[in-house]
Amino acid sequence: MAMINRRSLVKGAVALGAASATYSAPALISAQGSDTEIILWTAFGSGVNGEAQAKLIEDYNAQGNGVKVTASIYASYEELGNAVLTGLPSGDVPNLAIFSEVWWPMLYMRNALVDLTPYVDTPEDYVEQLYAEYQRNGGQWAIPFARSTPLFYFNRTALEAAGLDESIFATWESFRENAPALVEAGDLAASFGFGSAASYGAWFMHGPIWGFGGNYSDEEFNVLIDEGGAVECGEFMREFVQDYGAAAVNDVSADFNTGSLGAIIQSTGSLAGITAGAQMDFGTAMIPEGPVGFGCPTGGSGLSVLADSTEEEIEAAMDYITFATNTENAAWWAMTTGYMPARNSARESEEYQAFLEENPNNRTAIEQLPKTQMQDPIRPWVPNGDVIIGRGWEQILVNNVPAADSFAEVAAELEREKEPVLEALAAIEG
Repeated sequence: MAMINRRSLVKGAVALGAASATYSAPALISAQGSDTEIILWTAFGSGVNGEAQAKLIEDYNAQGNGVKVTASIYASYEELGNAVLTGLPSGDVPNLAIFSEVWWPMLYMRNALVDLTPYVDTPEDYVEQLYAEYQRNGGQWAIPFARSTPLFYFNRTALEAAGLDESIFATWESFRENAPALVEAGDLAASFGFGSAASYGAWFMHGPIWGFGGNYSDEEFNVLIDEGGAVECGEFMREFVQDYGAAAVNDVSADFNTGSLGAIIQSTGSLAGITAGAQMDFGTAMIPEGPVGFGCPTGGSGLSVLADSTEEEIEAAMDYITFATNTENAAWWAMTTGYMPARNSARESEEYQAFLEENPNNRTAIEQLPKTQMQDPIRPWVPNGDVIIGRGWEQILVNNVPAADSFAEVAAELEREKEPVLEALAAIEG
């Protein structure tokens, strides 16, 4: 599929009724007529997602508009984020980086990011919920790119073998009740596979916590994971493992693809890889509801510009960001990878809507998005908050520790770890 350049995007914005832009083509670059190299650090280096990103960069550079993007590949968001933190004192950092939702806050608290507000052409075309999540203290600290939600994947082959239908996944209670039959008829190793702390296990279980009426924290960073619905959810899931055939596994996608699991929660951004590797028929569904209702957070990553960049480099980086997230490319990225389109115009395009008709597994995340909410801040804003909470989940799911005991330890650790965060935010924001 042909990519479009910035000029055609501006024309398209007029057709879409976009408001007047606050940012145009890179003025400094145009005036100087010189080449500018932008260094991009990214965790997308292999598989479907890595190939898709490489295609975006290749097509951008082929325009010959005076800006060249050179990518350095890191194995994970964590490796990338730690490399940026290590390089900050010496200035050995990129111009542009793709940060997950648990990494850009750490850079914000170090005054290491550029406020992108003045540089965005059509902010109203970005999906409001995804765009607003990068806002704090009046600034826009990233542009949504590889945005996702947890998604429920189920083994349709095993489900049909058990004579069941996907309505059993409407609630956690009905899923758990039918789990033993699913395991037996489907010859499964486990009815449901929980992920590990190292694989964003706390993110995947955030929605169920809400569905049981609990929270990791409130908006003021008051820790709530050791109270009420959070503990109830933890106990429900502990019993799921002990009595109903669920299990904690190291690589949920790999085990699911072999057909050994009845269901998993994995990112929407894993959909293309699972589709390519699944050895059985599978489907997607919204996260099962708990006794209080539905719960699902957003997540994924966005593109941020590092504050050490010159004005010329900032404009060049924004030119690439605009290209990578424009209407056509945002739709192409979503269709190729499974991530959600960052722009309304991409989601509503005829091409993307036709794609959803042919690929109903991709439609689930789009239909689920309006019901999602921003994460409780204790997880993304406390450094290692995800891992701290994830280790608490592992104690429950792997070591059979009662949820009240495990989450009490988690709460105590989060209380200690949040103090430097509150101090940093107070220093920056007053």
